[in-house]
Amino acid sequence: MDQQQFDSELQTYFLHIKHEIKQEHIEYLKKHPELNQILNDFTSQIILEKPDNVYQYAKEYFSFFNQEKDLKTCKPLLFSGASGVGKGTLLQMLFKQYPQQFVFSVSYTTRAPRPGEVHGQHYYFVSKEEFQKEIEKKAFLEYCEVHGNYYGTHLAQVQKVMKQGQVCVIEIDVQGAEKISKSMPNQCNYIFINAPSNEELRKRLTGRGTETEEVIEKRMKNAEKEIEKAHSLGFYNEILNDDVQKAFKKLIDLLKTFYADLKL
Repeated sequence: MDQQQFDSELQTYFLHIKHEIKQEHIEYLKKHPELNQILNDFTSQIILEKPDNVYQYAKEYFSFFNQEKDLKTCKPLLFSGASGVGKGTLLQMLFKQYPQQFVFSVSYTTRAPRPGEVHGQHYYFVSKEEFQKEIEKKAFLEYCEVHGNYYGTHLAQVQKVMKQGQVCVIEIDVQGAEKISKSMPNQCNYIFINAPSNEELRKRLTGRGTETEEVIEKRMKNAEKEIEKAHSLGFYNEILNDDVQKAFKKLIDLLKTFYADLKL
């Protein structure tokens, strides 16, 4: 056999092997369509969040699929309450005292950023097309449309916090909490912050000095609906915020019963 014939046969052999390998790959992909879904989900997520360190993000993202079955995770904490009851203040106190245990869930929105807002810190700002794609993939625990803009709680964000052994805190209205309770039955803890009375709530709203009487009246009506709805759902643990320090102590005592392993 001369060198030319040998080279020709070798080339034919490698082309045959290449074709076989290609066919094996095609058959494997046909048997596992979930691979395309996983890669599409990852690509969508990384485009939405735009991390600076792509390699680190990929490592953290895919490590979720490698969790040990006995890894302890904390139930998400859904935090609700009408405007003016002081839930924002209580959450600030919680994050300040326990920054490693409790992590705020950053929602997705299609509205434009306001001055001072940072992508990935206050919200994930996305286009309506991107948001719609996530809806179609059923990637949101809940979402709603407000004044033409979408807002949603992304499942991947909640899972990311949970796999780190931390509590994902979701500040949400009662309607959103109800949706999550249906998509994650018995998998969350719920706290509802309330003012001691309607008179006190009105006083707080007026004391802000930032809203008209018309807006205050609207907020009062919404508050009545929120409170009534929260009571009807039956899954909320209510805290009356008559004094912020006392309310914070009640909050911590309640969280100790929810998350005994955190040793608060």
